[in-house]
Amino acid sequence: MVHGPHGSGASNTASPVRDRVRQLIGDAPLMPLFALEQVRVVRQVSRGEQLVSELSLDEVHLALDGRRQAYFELEVELAPQGTEDDLRGIATHLQDEWGLKPEPRSKFERALAFLEEVTVKERLLTPQERVVCQQIATRDDLYVRRALALLSLDEGATQAQAGQRAGLTARRVRYWLAEFRQRRLEVFPNHVLAGAQSVPSSPLPEPLSQPVESPQPLPLEVLFDRYGVDRAHARTVADRALALFDGLSPFHGLPPERRPLLEMAALLHNVGLQTDPVDHHIAGRDILLAHPPTGLEDHERLVVALTAFLHRKRITPKKLAEMDKTPFATLPEPLLHEALALAALVRLADGLDYSQTGMSRLGEIRQQGATVEIMVVGPHAAVDAGRAEAKSDLWYLLFETDLRFIPPAGAGVGVPERFAEPVPRSLPDKPGLEADDSMAEAARKTFHFHLQRMLYHEPGTRLGEDIEELHDMRVATRRMRAAFRVFGDYLDMEQMSPFVKGLRRTGRALGAVRDLDVFWEKTHRYLDNLPPGQPVDLEPLQMVWKAERERAREQMLAYLDSNRYIRFKARFSEFLQKPGAGAQSVVSRQGEPLPHRLRHVVPVAVYQRLAAVRAYDEWVTGPDVPLERLHQLRIAAKGLRYALEYFREVLGPEAKVVINEVKALQDHLGDLQDAVVASNLLRDFLTWGTWGRAQTKKGGAIRPPDPIIAPGVASYLAARQTELQGLIEAFPQVWARFHNPEFSQLVASVVAGL
Repeated sequence: MVHGPHGSGASNTASPVRDRVRQLIGDAPLMPLFALEQVRVVRQVSRGEQLVSELSLDEVHLALDGRRQAYFELEVELAPQGTEDDLRGIATHLQDEWGLKPEPRSKFERALAFLEEVTVKERLLTPQERVVCQQIATRDDLYVRRALALLSLDEGATQAQAGQRAGLTARRVRYWLAEFRQRRLEVFPNHVLAGAQSVPSSPLPEPLSQPVESPQPLPLEVLFDRYGVDRAHARTVADRALALFDGLSPFHGLPPERRPLLEMAALLHNVGLQTDPVDHHIAGRDILLAHPPTGLEDHERLVVALTAFLHRKRITPKKLAEMDKTPFATLPEPLLHEALALAALVRLADGLDYSQTGMSRLGEIRQQGATVEIMVVGPHAAVDAGRAEAKSDLWYLLFETDLRFIPPAGAGVGVPERFAEPVPRSLPDKPGLEADDSMAEAARKTFHFHLQRMLYHEPGTRLGEDIEELHDMRVATRRMRAAFRVFGDYLDMEQMSPFVKGLRRTGRALGAVRDLDVFWEKTHRYLDNLPPGQPVDLEPLQMVWKAERERAREQMLAYLDSNRYIRFKARFSEFLQKPGAGAQSVVSRQGEPLPHRLRHVVPVAVYQRLAAVRAYDEWVTGPDVPLERLHQLRIAAKGLRYALEYFREVLGPEAKVVINEVKALQDHLGDLQDAVVASNLLRDFLTWGTWGRAQTKKGGAIRPPDPIIAPGVASYLAARQTELQGLIEAFPQVWARFHNPEFSQLVASVVAGL
């Protein structure tokens, strides 16, 4: 503690230091810049019996205005008997074996850098986002509050202050802040964004049209310290990226002078992790656009930011094609290709340290035909190799070369094999059905088409960062289950029975989580549409929902890791590789030909399913239709829609219109069923305070306790009941479309070409 010359504890003892300080500051009081504390551990280093040096490991803590920084620093000091050769040998070992780097600055200099960087204020919104929010704030609707809250937070207001200004509770401000960090401007509906200027139009998150106008470069160490970068992981990823650069040079063709840029990009790939753990690739991009590392040219800064942006989520052809809607579109084509190649290497290197241990290393790299095999060694090689292979999607899109990361034989023993089936690199737009295909062959193509989609979305489902990945994976399993009902008469169901069971188990595991997601998505919609000044507290319900979702997700992941699921997808995939797999005979027992080609069978299949839907007419018209009957009608409509979608390639162009009509009925009945389920869940919560009906361990009902006091949930239940009533009243109008003569003519024209 340093005191001013006239403050408490000041000493009048004369000294050269005191005199010099007095000369510099005069009568001004001394003020503390920061607090620096360290704990030192000292160890001696010997060569034989001779003491050659002393190692001091310091754990340093800096503090200033509530912000803290911690790091380790290792000092090496020669003993009297030590030599310069001893010092160089120790330094070389620490750098090569431990990955340590020399630190040219003193602790005081690093503290001054910390002092300087904490004074730079980080804003929530980019300049473009600020303009958009300012324009939305001039509207006369409920989105004004959302925009005002974000603008207030951007100006440095607390969540409570932002809520007061925007007319929201602090809880709602906290919710919208979290949503904004994840979705950026997509927290506003498209029609609202369309009315604002400078609105991003790309489906990529926050696709800025231009780079940051005045970036402020920062030294690499300042970026590390400010944003809490995990140095060990960063160094490991950089080392693996450089090794891949060298080993794969015959394929990527990058010039050797790109190695330092690759190293820099790899070191900073995770710079946004502490700022926004959910969308740290977006946060990292923004940080590096605003504060690129010093010493880089303009195009190199974009490369580093692009690498951070692309290192995390799955890269698809569509996402790659939309790069021209991002800040990186300013890169000339050759430089953009090099930037993407460097990003692909960082993705692979990041996967190679998925275990976060730094212990998986590259072994031999060899080419086997069109595939490059990369050996991975280390105690966690199976996990890291699997993750690296899953993250080779960008590499494949750029170079069309398959990479296979291979751990040592037996390395995966006791570890769930998550990559038993290769993840598809890309997905076809359609199964490839032809009118002369047999129904069995059409079934095989259809199953294979949707199985590839199931496998494609499995990594994203496991990761859990984007709920649409789970949605798409579940849709694929549903399509396959429904396909058995459409093609079942033409298949040997005894052979197919194990696959039916596997799909049923998979669908249940995925559906338990997806249904919870749907419930909360519609709850968000309810909260968004509340009028200003009418906050509703659903936090007690959210806590129960969250616990239930975590439980369901744990069960889902346990199933996806199970040997049962691994065997199912491997065997189903292998089965579908064989043309004619599972086909029934196309000749009757009497030796007569049976109709089995699409052009013969599809018209009948379509009309049978249309008849199954229309058969409900007298059952769903009139007053007081049972809700369960409407649910059964929805299932029948789903069967018609799926049949039309399966055969769309061989049907007439009007099929799209018919499918949309059926989908409208199915969606209406789906919303109705969701309202029924939600009403029951909300009723159960208000009765027992649980998710679903409370039961004993033996399945018996538990006597309800005193009613749960949750007026917000009661209001929400009333809203869902009102929604349910509105859907019931609107149903006759939707149902009438199926009896319109024009609809019948459309269906006839759909199958006429066959």
